[in-house]
Amino acid sequence: MTIDNYTFSPATITVHPGDKVTWTNQDSVPHTATALDGKSFDSGAIDPNASWSFVFQKVGIYHYRCAIHPDMRGEVDVQ
Repeated sequence: MTIDNYTFSPATITVHPGDKVTWTNQDSVPHTATALDGKSFDSGAIDPNASWSFVFQKVGIYHYRCAIHPDMRGEVDVQ
């Protein structure tokens, strides 16, 4: 997953339980990948040119956003 121009790309990704998803920030400002449910995952600030990874263990649809820029949204579909 890339973060660029204030967007998550791709906006929706499908993975399997046990898969690791990595967000790489290619913007010039920090961003987060924060689950909307408030508990599944939270990257904290991902600085420019940095990455953060999370292993999804449970099947489900995980909606997330950037806590700093809440209009940035994405979805991880674990099947």
